[in-house]
Amino acid sequence: MTNTDILLEDLEDVLDDATSIPLSKKCAVDVEKIKTIIEDIRLNTPQETKQAKAIVDSRNTILEEAKKEAADIIAQAQAEARDLVARDEITKTAQAEAAQILSEAKEQGDSYIRDAQNQASEILNNATTQATETVTSAQNKSREILTAVNTYTDETLLSIDDALYRALTDVRRIRDNISNIHRKNNG
Repeated sequence: MTNTDILLEDLEDVLDDATSIPLSKKCAVDVEKIKTIIEDIRLNTPQETKQAKAIVDSRNTILEEAKKEAADIIAQAQAEARDLVARDEITKTAQAEAAQILSEAKEQGDSYIRDAQNQASEILNNATTQATETVTSAQNKSREILTAVNTYTDETLLSIDDALYRALTDVRRIRDNISNIHRKNNG
């Protein structure tokens, strides 16, 4: 499980732990916690990119090892060929065998390199796909959460504005009643 997945679960936990507002379908959330988690998601995204780079580096190491192994096989074949040539009585046979060994070694080395390149490409493609999916998922979750927070904030502010308006109206009405009573008593 990646750091981003853990942070997304933390974000869901914050939303699950939201406090219900009485007489309303709304909930209160810790906005600072949500902002912190979103920032952590942004900071972890480069980490997953580094992981993809490490896979690419691993691919290069595999290729280098395959090339080295091919070079070792070729060097070994050449050494064997030189030993065979050194023997006077079997020089022609040795040369033919050496050529065959070199050819087989080259084919085998080329095969190792092709296999290593294919494997490295597949690993890189899988890592790139996974990294892209993770980043896209994190961005989508972040947008959803931000939209939910904005909606909640707007609704809360409207509710507070409405409550203040009603309270102010009540205060004005009470003040007017007091003024009327005061005028009646003085007039």
